[in-house]
Amino acid sequence: MQAYYVDVVMATQDNEFFFPSPYGGCFDTKTVYDWFRDILWKAGISHTGKGPRLHDVRHVYAITCLKNWIRQGRDLTNCLPYLSVYLGHEDIRGSQRYLRLTSELYPDIVSTIESDCNWMIPEVKQDEAD
Repeated sequence: MQAYYVDVVMATQDNEFFFPSPYGGCFDTKTVYDWFRDILWKAGISHTGKGPRLHDVRHVYAITCLKNWIRQGRDLTNCLPYLSVYLGHEDIRGSQRYLRLTSELYPDIVSTIESDCNWMIPEVKQDEAD
């Protein structure tokens, strides 16, 4: 990907898309969806309409970044804005959904987020009667 970035994206400074269409602009959403379905089919992964979804790739990428940063001992307060920009969010609030993880799945991420980024995720008080 890095070589692609240098050869294609950086070579054409006026290009705003990472994977530009050969016809200009971006690829049609249906085209990308069809490619994804084809990849799933070739990999023997069924697609029942409930997943996997193309958007799930973003979630996996975001969670993988968080896991790697924690393993490397990086400061999430400094790293999260980069992830937010990379994912195309206007600000860190757009990336908060990736931080809402269960402690059963990712206890190391949750504990690090709680200690480093507690200010970023507000506590939600829920009435037990609901």
